[in-house]
Amino acid sequence: MRLKPIFFFCLLYIQQFGQTMSFYPKAQKLIGTFSVLHIQPVAINEFSSKEIIDLFIQEIDKGGFILKASDCKALRSGGEQLINQVLAGKDNYVDRAKKIYTAALLCSDSILKNISTKKIDLQKVDTVRYQIIPDKQINYSANTAVYAKRMAAYMKLLAFNLISNAEDFESITEADFKTRVLNASEKIIQNHIKKIQGELKTVEAYIQTCLLNAMALRFDPHSNYFTEQQNQAFNTSLSAELETFGFYLDESDDGRIFIADMDPGGPAWLSNEINNDDVFISVKIGNETFTAEDYDAATIQEKINQSKIKKIALVLRKANQSVVTVSLIKQVIASSENHVKGYVLKSKGIKTGYISLPSFYTDMDEHNKPGCANDVAKEILKLENDSIKGLIIDLRNNGGGSMEEAMNLAGIFIDEGPLFIFKEKNKKPSLMKDMNRGSIFKKPLVVMINEGSASASELFSNIMKDYHAGVIVGQKSYGKGTAQNVLPLDTNILYSKNKAVIENNTDFIKITNAKFYRLNCSTHQASGVQPDIALPTTPGYKHIGENTEAYNLPADTVVKKLSFVPHPSIDIETIRKQSASRLSASTDFKKFILRADSIDKVMLQEQKVILTLSAFKQFKKNNERLFNILDQISKSKNTAMICSNNHFDHQLEEVNEQSKEFNAKILKRIQEDIFIDESNAVLLNLINN
Repeated sequence: MRLKPIFFFCLLYIQQFGQTMSFYPKAQKLIGTFSVLHIQPVAINEFSSKEIIDLFIQEIDKGGFILKASDCKALRSGGEQLINQVLAGKDNYVDRAKKIYTAALLCSDSILKNISTKKIDLQKVDTVRYQIIPDKQINYSANTAVYAKRMAAYMKLLAFNLISNAEDFESITEADFKTRVLNASEKIIQNHIKKIQGELKTVEAYIQTCLLNAMALRFDPHSNYFTEQQNQAFNTSLSAELETFGFYLDESDDGRIFIADMDPGGPAWLSNEINNDDVFISVKIGNETFTAEDYDAATIQEKINQSKIKKIALVLRKANQSVVTVSLIKQVIASSENHVKGYVLKSKGIKTGYISLPSFYTDMDEHNKPGCANDVAKEILKLENDSIKGLIIDLRNNGGGSMEEAMNLAGIFIDEGPLFIFKEKNKKPSLMKDMNRGSIFKKPLVVMINEGSASASELFSNIMKDYHAGVIVGQKSYGKGTAQNVLPLDTNILYSKNKAVIENNTDFIKITNAKFYRLNCSTHQASGVQPDIALPTTPGYKHIGENTEAYNLPADTVVKKLSFVPHPSIDIETIRKQSASRLSASTDFKKFILRADSIDKVMLQEQKVILTLSAFKQFKKNNERLFNILDQISKSKNTAMICSNNHFDHQLEEVNEQSKEFNAKILKRIQEDIFIDESNAVLLNLINN
């Protein structure tokens, strides 16, 4: 199991432009634009050039599986001259970086081919190091000999891990295991060789992209350089809808590629011709055909996902060994990550509402089209028909999104008035206001946050705090009080009337151009939103936060005269004591705290994994036990609440057989969550006080 990476941002708007240029014009434009528009631009000099090179090294090889320590030293040598070269229009550093990285790739290619020729040595007992939450410090091999040993052990580890996912792993014999490891490792090594050979064809573009992104990251951890594909992915992450063929590929330990999953209601699902476990043979996208013999599952999935062609021909082998060709047309379906749905919680005879909001999504192509706030409002109206007495908005792990949508959501609970203070570079602080008089929900509100709640989530939470409109329950949030804007790298294109120039653009920047502050003129930047009712820390989250990121912007304050009329004060202290009393008496939370501390220690502990069948079986058992505890740690069958669909959705579920099972799992997950249960108890205190 890996902790899911969280992407934090607060977006103003995105312009769909970009332009293809050679490296130095791009770098010059990036530095120039950031110097003018960034909220707190860094001095670009020889010292910051060195820092950019360090970020660049991390960008091109995040795991230390291509570069060696000597390569890193060579890349750092003369790095202080990078900016001077950029400004002078010289290409010395980029050419040298390309040569160093190309040589490193060729070295990797040679070593992997050598390992492939000799085959994985199963007589040798290798030991590898493993850490669930890895150190940020990347470990680069000291020299080529060390690197070769490391790669051989890594290939063996990948093969071991692949075989260990098989259903018969526990009963597998030593002889069968060795045969399958050799077969699996051969394909794994060949796939790595193919990837390296593919990278060798695009080294220059890769070096340029990573170096430009490193320049942006030196300004702050949320600024980036985007290629056209990265910009499309960013837009998709904010969208409530997803254009897809609706199926996902995976690869078995023997190299067989198969249909692993399908989106309910998606094109593959609705075709009624595709089933899970169908064996993938090939896919034709336009004039190109990608086969299982030539590509791995990840590469094929990437080709399908990134294709602008909306029709594909999929060749599959069915369970009866018949071969079928299925034509699919890419369609827009509701994104599973950005779907709002309201549920009814019933406890002590009182009904309350529960809505989880994974992100503050919006439509990136049609700025006037309603986003998540409108969807939440619709769900609240449904819940009101069930006579709810209060509402929980769950923003846990909501990394942010559209600032405008956060404002619109706040407007649901606030009559009118200022929401927060917005500060751009060289401009006076301005008030961002709710311009729509009236609120649609005036009953008690609880907002759930955790360490993964960031940016727009924190913005909304602080507005609720300032207006006494709700009680914030959970853990200290991430601490991102900045806003980003995505622009074409060449900002002149914003004013261009040449359609061809606009449509052929491929380069973008995401730039931190503003900060936002509470109505008391303070910020949660680098410190996070402090919950009114604090709950125990989530395992694995103790070590994340804005203040752990390189080059994060410091907290500051602004001066701004303003007036607003908050709701009547909430007796937080009494509710805090009631919550503390429940937690101290709760067997579930006592177990959670005890297990959470133990899990954190294990996650940070470096493990030595011995690559033998018996040792690896024990390693897998230990980790599966840990992850099972992690999965169950916040669940209880003894919560005080019952979760059900609202009346409107209940009627839909009754006639929709496809989603019944999925819906039942969601209801069970909500009902067994001890954090939702405690948040609901806090809400009941608000209702009854």
